[in-house]
Amino acid sequence: MSRVLVVTVPVPAHTRNALPIVARLVERGHEVAWFASRHFHDDVEAVGATPVPYGRTRDFDGERLLEEFPQLAGLRGPRAIGRAYADVFVGGARNRIADLSALLAEQPVDVILCDGLSYGVSLLAEVHGVPYATIGDGPIAHAHGPTPAFGPGFQPMSGPLSRLRNHAVRTATRRWILAQAQATHDALRADLGLAPDGRSVLEVSMSPLLHLQGCTPSFEYPTPNMPASVRWIGALRPDPPANWMPPPWWDEVLTSRRPVVHVTQGSIRPDMRELVVPALRALADEDVLVVVTTGRVAEPDLVAALGAPLPANARVCEFVPYDLLLPHVDVCVANGGFTGVTTALHHGVPLAQVGSTEEKAEIGARIRWSGVGVRMRTTSPSPRRLRAAVRRVLHDPGYRAAAQRIGVEMRSHDAGREGADLVERLCAPGAARGALAPTVTRQ
Repeated sequence: MSRVLVVTVPVPAHTRNALPIVARLVERGHEVAWFASRHFHDDVEAVGATPVPYGRTRDFDGERLLEEFPQLAGLRGPRAIGRAYADVFVGGARNRIADLSALLAEQPVDVILCDGLSYGVSLLAEVHGVPYATIGDGPIAHAHGPTPAFGPGFQPMSGPLSRLRNHAVRTATRRWILAQAQATHDALRADLGLAPDGRSVLEVSMSPLLHLQGCTPSFEYPTPNMPASVRWIGALRPDPPANWMPPPWWDEVLTSRRPVVHVTQGSIRPDMRELVVPALRALADEDVLVVVTTGRVAEPDLVAALGAPLPANARVCEFVPYDLLLPHVDVCVANGGFTGVTTALHHGVPLAQVGSTEEKAEIGARIRWSGVGVRMRTTSPSPRRLRAAVRRVLHDPGYRAAAQRIGVEMRSHDAGREGADLVERLCAPGAARGALAPTVTRQ
């Protein structure tokens, strides 16, 4: 059996998305150590892995990201991405390298599995000659030629201006938006005695050996020179919880004759006034059953944010397993987190996407491009606009048809099992040794 090191950043989705893959590896007898935030050590132990605490690496609460990093508040699109990479992800690489160097010196491993934002892992893997795989739980950032540059939320376009636009945006992104993050990463390579590799800091987030992309090709832009390391494994869905207790109103969802609208604004956006409150107001008089999940926000706090009693057609719970809820949902109103969106599509559910923070512009652009829903270019929509968007998705069968087509593709995959299969192949003796040199891609 093999020794596997898993490395994740403290953002909830970026840690929990790895759980099914790790669970399958442990079930097969592999020894898994997981370098993770203390906030997730219970989750790590629950799947049989050994949690390894951060040392010099900053351990923050990813569900309160804007409180931990207030400089990110109010930023949108490329500016938000650039600052987050510089201050949080690439910015944390030096301490991550220090912690993991000590760990690898004491406990050599056969393979490393990490989320794409755990910068520094690729450099250590190169130094130590250890194969590594990345988990793609966001849109693919490898964009060349006719593929839109990552960040602004552009869609593919044809014609002579396409390549000019894309090249100009990629150049601006590297020279200005991600300049600080790029300089930090390049300096780390030099400090470790590694030669420059020519890749952008976005491309570094994808292992040249194995990249486990948590969706299917129909939800990603066509890329003529997609890296050979990309493997499509479908939605990164968690294993069903063993002890979940349904809320008292659960039977209403199972037997509803009204359309069911699910509303969620993700795990790192706790201010219910952004999306949940406008959605409750927008749908209060609609002939639908509204199911709201709030994360760690209790119902009384939501009522306080709403400033009124909950509408009669609203049901609220902090958490409902998606695989139990989504088969009964007609439209999902979400801020566009990648895992939530792809899980909705796994079940063939169309979306009304609200959100322009983090990488949400990129995810929203793919929702529109693939025809699976409506994209709203705002974080705080008016109830009128939101009501119109939900009506449009509910009453235009084209959105559901597109979502169901992708759902068929998604359901042909089991991300946990396939991810474990591929990691096992990567750590087989001699499977990847000598192939660790990064692939240099020219624009």
